Amino acid sequence: MKNKLYLLAFIVFILSACKRDRNESIHAVNVTSFWPNSGNAGTIVTFQGQGLNKNTLVSFNGAEARVIDARDTILIVMAPQNGSSGALVVKEGERKIEVGNYTYQALSMHRVAPLNGPAGTNVSIYGAGFGSLNSPATVTINGKSALVTSMTDTLLVATIPEDAGTGKLIVAVDGKSVDGPAFTFQKINTIKPVKGGAGTQVVIDGTGFETTLAANTVTFNGKAANIIAATANKLTVNVPEGVTTGPVALTINGQKTVGQVFTVVPKPQINTVAPLSAPANTRVEIAGANFSSLLDEVNVTFNGKAAKILGASDNRLSVEVPAGAGMGKMVIAVNGQQSDGPLFKEQALGISQLIPDNGLAGSEVVVKGMGFDNNIASNQVTFNGIAATVTAVTDSTLNVVVPANISTGLLKVTTGQLVADGPEFRRAGVITIVGGPQLNVFADPKAVVGDSKGNYFVADINVIKKVDATGNVSIFAGRADNSIGYADGQGTAAAFSYCTNMVIDAQDNLYISDGNNRAIRKVTPTGMVSTVAKVSYYMTGLAIDKNNGLYFGAQYGGAYRVDAAGNSSQMGVGYYTPTGTMAIDNKGVLYFAGDFENPYISKIADNVKSLYAGNLYGFANGSLTTAGFSNLSGLVYNNTTNEMFVADNSAIRYIYDGQVTRITGWSGGASPAFGYADGTLNKALFNSINAISIDRDGNILVVERYNKAIRKIILR
Repeated sequence: MKNKLYLLAFIVFILSACKRDRNESIHAVNVTSFWPNSGNAGTIVTFQGQGLNKNTLVSFNGAEARVIDARDTILIVMAPQNGSSGALVVKEGERKIEVGNYTYQALSMHRVAPLNGPAGTNVSIYGAGFGSLNSPATVTINGKSALVTSMTDTLLVATIPEDAGTGKLIVAVDGKSVDGPAFTFQKINTIKPVKGGAGTQVVIDGTGFETTLAANTVTFNGKAANIIAATANKLTVNVPEGVTTGPVALTINGQKTVGQVFTVVPKPQINTVAPLSAPANTRVEIAGANFSSLLDEVNVTFNGKAAKILGASDNRLSVEVPAGAGMGKMVIAVNGQQSDGPLFKEQALGISQLIPDNGLAGSEVVVKGMGFDNNIASNQVTFNGIAATVTAVTDSTLNVVVPANISTGLLKVTTGQLVADGPEFRRAGVITIVGGPQLNVFADPKAVVGDSKGNYFVADINVIKKVDATGNVSIFAGRADNSIGYADGQGTAAAFSYCTNMVIDAQDNLYISDGNNRAIRKVTPTGMVSTVAKVSYYMTGLAIDKNNGLYFGAQYGGAYRVDAAGNSSQMGVGYYTPTGTMAIDNKGVLYFAGDFENPYISKIADNVKSLYAGNLYGFANGSLTTAGFSNLSGLVYNNTTNEMFVADNSAIRYIYDGQVTRITGWSGGASPAFGYADGTLNKALFNSINAISIDRDGNILVVERYNKAIRKIILR
């Protein structure tokens, strides 16, 4: 009897366990969606959910349907012949789930492709009953109307509307409707950052993304990126090697969504850091390029310790020295691109600023910083290794005099056992070689050049004047009384008629545009004058290349090249007026300035004229396309450094690496100022620059209408 009781208990346990397993299986079944919700008998209906299998029963208003396929998350059945409109029920064991209603009617949806994509995607909807003699079929996605671009009784093509969002696709005809599958709307809202380079980590925010990494393909201007994280609305990717500027695109199931342009920029460029030594919590200013104005895109470390970013722009950073930095390298990373900076020392002594940061021997400079000794003799200052005299001191300033034989280089301060490196001090400034507004050395100097022996030559109306190395001025060629004429010959036996421009070759031969005589004249180092070419135009510009080839600008006639026989041929086409000294780079490209009414710089390459810089009247610095010019009178090009200098409205503009700045004139201001003042670059004044040239050392020579002087802008 006892054994029978044990057997009965075991059977009850087994039955209970089976029932529990069956109930757990039933509870696991879930239906999230189905489509279509209408159609005739035999229509294929697809269910999506979890726990679906071939034992799952589906009934159409009580009529059981045949299961075609089942794959846990997808169940496909056929609407039964004996079904009717009504409730659609899914049954698993004793559990019933009413998932919606199904209508037996001709209107039905059989297939939709694609089921994902951005706005503008054309979706093909296959089905039945789309045709109507009363009104055309309509399509909505997530409740928003789509444009139907093609229609038959069995096929509709609809265009996904802007900002449709993810949701059900519905077709309506003559008051009837059929629900289709959900359409996944793809959109890239933002990418961050929008600039960087290979290895930069970019976060793409949007909608309709796949959560499986491999299901998303991201490209940067066509190059595939490595995806490192994915959610339905956010992707994190690494920018690939070899990337170029262009749009970021996402492809899912063959459907491409295009987002913002990712701009490839170089690694951050560090130009200056000041101070290069300072105690913790001191503010450090970093100037350069390719930074970011967004603080979270910039990381600065001192000897491996992160600094607090106080302010940021594309070309300047302000940071705070971290405690415990010690001595080590400064490193700047912008959007994952890293550049090494100079050595920084955490100490009491430091140099933050030089006022001014350029000058010539004898100039006074104020050194600003911290930790200086109040005893003058305890502070030693050197300019690029040359000792300077300290004239006054506080704990934060030193007044020093620039020593003789100064050259461009770092300024250093030594106080006791501490040494501080300062910013670079440039040997630079403006001096007068000869002449002045109150003197009568020149009448109206139109052009200036310097030779290899330290002499200067000035085209002064109808004569060429020579200024020797001691400053003596004499007539080198042309009539002594400055009268007009046309004659070749030696020195003062020759005659000119209004010289407008002048250039010099490597052998110290001068070439002058003789305006009224419509001729290019040559003057040898011995003073012999000859005619190189006769031209048909009044010449407004002149240039010479490294092979002694000559070019001239013609008033309203464009630019011309002169061959060895003296014949001229036009370069490009047009009725423009190249003005002043023109320049030719190492590739043979000709650059020239426009006149007062055409404030821009043009270039001619391969006989095609195009805009190089400017085209806006104004005084603004900026890029080649945004900078303004106001009264151009010539330009020069340094073929060694690829720098261009432009005379513009009594100031000198500097063009390098696609940027236009003002290096001197206007007393360092941002709007025109006229006068006569030598000194540092930011203090100098000019008054109506007639011409500009570059000497053998890379310094700039100018002559002015009203100051009647040769001025040298020392840059080296």
